[in-house]
Order: sequence, then structure tokens, then C-alpha cells
Amino acid sequence: MARHSGPKISKAAKTLSNTKSNSKQKSRAGKVLADHKHKYH
Repeated sequence: MARHSGPKISKAAKTLSNTKSNSKQKSRAGKVLADHKHKYH
């Protein structure tokens, strides 16, 4: 995933890794990460 991104996204990715039990939540988090990428890049 977005490993090379800023600290905010890294933190979100870490949280995503810790809560990958729910695939629906995972998809939602992925969408949020993608949105962050568009905003900050």
C-alpha cells in the first residue's frame, strides 16, 4: 500500500493493519487512504 506517503497516511496504514479483521472496514480505510493521496499529492 501507500508506504512512501506522509506520516499521516503511515499512521492510518498502521491502524488499518491492526484492524484488518473486518474486510468492510478495510475497504473503507483503503478508500480514505486513496482520498488522502489525492489531497496531499
